[in-house]
Formats: sequence, structure tokens, C-alpha cells
Amino acid sequence: MNTFISLAITSSLTMLINPYVLAQTPAQGAGVVTLGGVVVDSACGLELTSADQSIEMDPEPIGRLLRNTEGAPHPFQLRLVNCTLTRPDPSRPGATLPDWEHLRVMFDGPRDREGRSFAALGDSQGVAFHIWDSTGEESIPGEPMAPHPLAEGDMTLNYILRLVGNGLPLGAGAHRVAVRFTLEYF
Repeated sequence: MNTFISLAITSSLTMLINPYVLAQTPAQGAGVVTLGGVVVDSACGLELTSADQSIEMDPEPIGRLLRNTEGAPHPFQLRLVNCTLTRPDPSRPGATLPDWEHLRVMFDGPRDREGRSFAALGDSQGVAFHIWDSTGEESIPGEPMAPHPLAEGDMTLNYILRLVGNGLPLGAGAHRVAVRFTLEYF
């Protein structure tokens, strides 16, 4: 199974995830995570070592998906660094805006499973991608997740990506998805 995840920051902190996974493979594979971008206005920075990450993903046998209704967990994380709660006011030198207090994550992309998961595109059939956070909260495409309290210093946001059945008959093949997520500070 191969997974390619590309994360690109485009505003405040917006990223793309592009997993490429094989549902059944005669040959084993590996994956890559790439992050890069520009922060416009943010309470935190993204850790530089997150710029090139690799995630090894084993092939996902159809039998396991049939038995378990979801694939093996594939963890990924966002490591936020140098978080500061203080917000200088760019229009008034020396003045500040109200402090940052919370962080909210929203994943968005093509939808499947009646809007509850991310659609898998490609040759495979019967699977979708689903994301959970470390507390077990499910990410619903286009809906903000519960806010996290924002803390000074460094923070790590942990997530799990899994293949899930979408109700169609399973068919082996390559698949991928593009998922954008936004970190909103308030």
C-alpha cells in the first residue's frame, strides 16, 4: 500500500492531504508526507521537521476490511511550535488585539458515506477515508471539529487516518483523496 500525503499551508494554516493507497497489492509499498507553505496570521508555527515526513502504510487486504469494517490505523500529526497567545495589532504599533484562546481544525474534501467520510478516487471500490482525532472525535468533511484550548509554546495535534467501507462491494485497486484542512485560531 502506498500513501502520499501532501500538506501545503495557504492561509492562516491550510493544508492538503493526498493519500494514495492500494486496497490489494502483489507488491508492498511505502508512503510519503510532504508539508510546506506560508503562514499569513497565526498563533503558532509548523515544526520545520514536519516539512518532510514518511508514513509507512501496509497493504490493506480486502478480507480485513470485510471482517473489521475499517482498515488499520495510520497516525499522523501536526506539531505546532512557538505558539503565542498575544496578538500585536498591525494597525496600531505597541497595541494588542484580544489574545488567541482556542484552535479549531476543519478537514474538507470530496465526500462519501452520505457526507461522513472522504471519497476515495481511483480504481478501487467500496472504500472511503476517515479521520479521527486523539480523543476519538470524527472529522466530518467541511465541519469544524471541537475547539482545543491554545497554549503557549509547542502543541501536537494527533490524528488517525483509516480506510472505511462505503457500502459498495469491495474491489481491489489504487485509490487516493485530496483533503484540505484549516487551523482556525480565535
